Amino acid sequence: MSGTEQEHPHDTEDLIRLVLLTRQELGWDQARLAASAGIRESDVARFEAQQIVPAKPLALRFLEAMGVVVQA
Repeated sequence: MSGTEQEHPHDTEDLIRLVLLTRQELGWDQARLAASAGIRESDVARFEAQQIVPAKPLALRFLEAMGVVVQA
């Protein structure tokens, strides 16, 4: 894989859906996820609205903040 590889749109949608569902299952709101991940709440909202690309680095940060172990 090269450093210029782009995320496939379906991969982005899947990552966003995973973060959103995990957040909802935990009963977290966007503010709590933002605080746990050390970012602004508006960035969580933008991520969930698919306005942040690539999504993978931020998705992994959010999942880690929620205690989800992600293996490469």
